[in-house]
Amino acid sequence: MSEIRKAVIFSSISRYSVMLIGLILTMLVARLLTPEEIGTFAIASGIVMLVSEFRILGAGAFLVREPELSPSKVRAALGLTILISWTLGLAIMAIAPVAAVFYSVPEISTVFRVLAVVFFLAPFISIPVALLSRNLKFNLLFRVELIGTLTILVATISLIYAGFSFYALAWGQVITAAIKCLLLNTALRPDAMVYVPSYRGIKPIASLGIFTSIANVLKRAPAILPDMVIGKLGTTFQVGIFSRGMGFIQFITATLMKGISPVVLPYLSGARREGSDVRFAYQRASVLLGALVCPVLAVGSLATLPAIRLFFGSQWDAAAPLAAWLALWAAFRVVHFFSDDVMVAMHKEKIMVGQNLFVFSILSIGIITAFPAGLERVAQTFTAVGVVDAILSTWVLKACIGLKIIPFIRAWVPNLLITVSCALMTLAIRQFLDFELAPAWQPILALALIMPPFWLLMLFGLGHPLFLEFQRALNSVFRKK
Repeated sequence: MSEIRKAVIFSSISRYSVMLIGLILTMLVARLLTPEEIGTFAIASGIVMLVSEFRILGAGAFLVREPELSPSKVRAALGLTILISWTLGLAIMAIAPVAAVFYSVPEISTVFRVLAVVFFLAPFISIPVALLSRNLKFNLLFRVELIGTLTILVATISLIYAGFSFYALAWGQVITAAIKCLLLNTALRPDAMVYVPSYRGIKPIASLGIFTSIANVLKRAPAILPDMVIGKLGTTFQVGIFSRGMGFIQFITATLMKGISPVVLPYLSGARREGSDVRFAYQRASVLLGALVCPVLAVGSLATLPAIRLFFGSQWDAAAPLAAWLALWAAFRVVHFFSDDVMVAMHKEKIMVGQNLFVFSILSIGIITAFPAGLERVAQTFTAVGVVDAILSTWVLKACIGLKIIPFIRAWVPNLLITVSCALMTLAIRQFLDFELAPAWQPILALALIMPPFWLLMLFGLGHPLFLEFQRALNSVFRKK
């Protein structure tokens, strides 16, 4: 467990170190570009992001979970990734004009072509990252993430000031991918990396990849689907507003989750290889993540207006009520955020895809049905589907890994108490400080000063395992000193 704990710490340092840079970039872009400009980019990037889930076709997950890794397997993973990723890159370039006509937005054709460049670099990024992740070398991945985030900040803002408008967002991603590719194949190259692809032995990788890629598409689609649907049924302004509300919630969850999530698949796969109790490992991961994320989402759902005004500006006020509902949706998703990881570790990819397809289907129908009633009704649909998803995931995991529902719920009770307490404390602060009329920095400062100590006090009072993890991490740091 000490090795896993170190990996989580390094991973967390990596993600939280780049968090500030990413926040600065988001704040600057929100002020430099209009909702219409961001909406235009969101339509094109959303489609490309969904397609991008197929570009490595499970090669990364295959390399992480394989009990024994040989050079031939690495060559096969590289060969499959090149075959799929380059084909998709060419396909995106080819369909760019069709997409522009479908959405009646000519500009997205150019965005498509620019973003397609990333697909040609992907094999030489994803394979080294998987090899480093397999060996829990998150200290090296930290350097890549930090340099990449600094690159996209400087490149994007410079290009916006140079007059590239929303095209700067696309070129920023290309430049960042090129820098990462260079680092991962020179100074930070993993020992097991090879550059001679092979097309023998790709069948087992593709078999895993088809299901994991489809599952990843279906899992990421809820955050992107509104941009695609609203882009067709509504306006780029509406796309921009909804994507800002969604982006705000994604920023919160990604900031908190990504320190842990890269370690989960190696952790669960390792537990299975070693014959450990995967159910206990999964439940522990879920509880730790829930205690970290759900209270923040509860506070965020009640303070979306001042937060959005502070970070993005008052031109985005219409996104605040959407973000409040989407925060509740994200909280329900947190309960089984690692369900796909445990299903992959247990070789249950087909069931995973079926479940995700069902949730995606009802969400798609819900968005299309709700849109005529307004964007807030669309956001409410997300919350309702989140409830369905949490319940369904619980029963699927019960059937697939033997998850015990009552002990799992009991383990989550402290998380619920902490979340509700943080929400009540936020409401109490709102009684003394008007979140709508006060300058945006005042409510955010009050919450920043009061809520973290209150949250830690709740963790301590309930004897939560997350508090114990904090203690172990601090003790480890002090022992080294």
